[in-house]
Amino acid sequence: MILLLALTFAVVCGEALAAGFLPANATGWHTWQVDEPNSLTAMCCSNSRRGDGSEAGCNLDSRNISFSDGGSCAATPGPLQVYVRLEDGRVKDIRMLSANCVVATDSKIADQGLVSVGENIGWFRSVVEDRSLAQSVREEALFALASSGSDSAYAYLDGLLSRR
Repeated sequence: MILLLALTFAVVCGEALAAGFLPANATGWHTWQVDEPNSLTAMCCSNSRRGDGSEAGCNLDSRNISFSDGGSCAATPGPLQVYVRLEDGRVKDIRMLSANCVVATDSKIADQGLVSVGENIGWFRSVVEDRSLAQSVREEALFALASSGSDSAYAYLDGLLSRR
């Protein structure tokens, strides 16, 4: 019972925290960094044409993105870079990459700066809990939480599994 109350409180607080760093009804790509030393920060996009596994940077607008945890992004210490595409404040796409991964898009990316681990995890929890979002977006949020090195993210995921 105590764990259920704690998880409910964490979700409610997470949603309140999340509202603080993204503008209401925002549209377009937004990014922020999370200085989370234990997270898996070695993800970059790679060019998989003709067997070429080199990193070519991410075109955030492309649907054909391959990810790699090798090359110049391999195990670089430092912040995790989160990219989200919003339409009228609704999450449409999520990308988590190493901060040194090169990205491109046809539109401007609004930089939200450095976000605390708690705010970041709270935002991802609110995405997971929003059943009106596309399943693929909620799965990307679950992946982000699983990639986190945060005990609170693991406790949240454990709570989700325990409810099943």
